Amino acid sequence: MSKARPIVLAVALIVVALGLVFALREQTPVTGFEADDIVLEEVGDGVQSVILAFADRGASRIVAERRDIVVPDDRSGKARRILEELAEGPDGNGVATIPRGTRILSVVFDDAGGAYVDFSRELVSEHPGGSTGEGFTIRSIVGTLHRNFPDVERVQFLVEGREIESIAGHYDAGEPFKVSQFGE
Repeated sequence: MSKARPIVLAVALIVVALGLVFALREQTPVTGFEADDIVLEEVGDGVQSVILAFADRGASRIVAERRDIVVPDDRSGKARRILEELAEGPDGNGVATIPRGTRILSVVFDDAGGAYVDFSRELVSEHPGGSTGEGFTIRSIVGTLHRNFPDVERVQFLVEGREIESIAGHYDAGEPFKVSQFGE
């Protein structure tokens, strides 16, 4: 009987450890996209299929939504239009990540993989707060830009032409958000 007790104890510990691993895994945000997501696929005259990144209903990961939209020919205009569509919110099962009323004022690209997105003040003033919500706002914007413009490596958020310290107090927005941290 004494030999069986350590085996039962070891099996119980393994079961508990596996349970903890799966529980922690379910709570860890996944910020990636599916491998078959398509980048700026031409659908028709001025219409392209784009990928938008939203939070899932469980606030545990980013989900991709494909949408066919009319976009301008210029790169900055195209990026602005894509982010405007992101700000409209999901058509599917996702959750909006940009506060209602937020306008995309401009998007500018540099030659070194940077994108600068200028938002209206509602990005900050109407944000519901919380570290999870703020993280999903950042991930959805950075992920959407990177998925549709693969050469984007970092995204700087501006509000009405000015740098901001943070959207809701949890993430430092004084430096550009790197795709390697927030967009994959």
